[in-house]
Amino acid sequence: MVKTIQLVGFDKFSYNIKDEVSIIANRLIDKYNRIFGKDTLKILKLSVDKERERGDHTLFEIKGYLETTHGLFYATHSDWKVLDAIERVVEELTRQIIEKKEKLKTAKKATNI
Repeated sequence: MVKTIQLVGFDKFSYNIKDEVSIIANRLIDKYNRIFGKDTLKILKLSVDKERERGDHTLFEIKGYLETTHGLFYATHSDWKVLDAIERVVEELTRQIIEKKEKLKTAKKATNI
């Protein structure tokens, strides 16, 4: 499978934020690859939307999709700080990946009995 990262809606942010988002996305992909291997990952998509504005502050909603041969992992989070929202999405996706790994490990043990 080809490793692809799609960052949707981040074009209006500064280069520093876009770079940080890329670092966070690559960190998630590296963790996924260590758990399941590189050949099972299809795409990671992170998208940002503005939910509402209050004065000088904007509430951002981040959606994360990780499509793999083991299924689709999905998380969403809203925060006034875009990088904090991305970190929460990545934490949730990581939790789901680890949970899937444990389920597969348990299923494999059950079939080997």
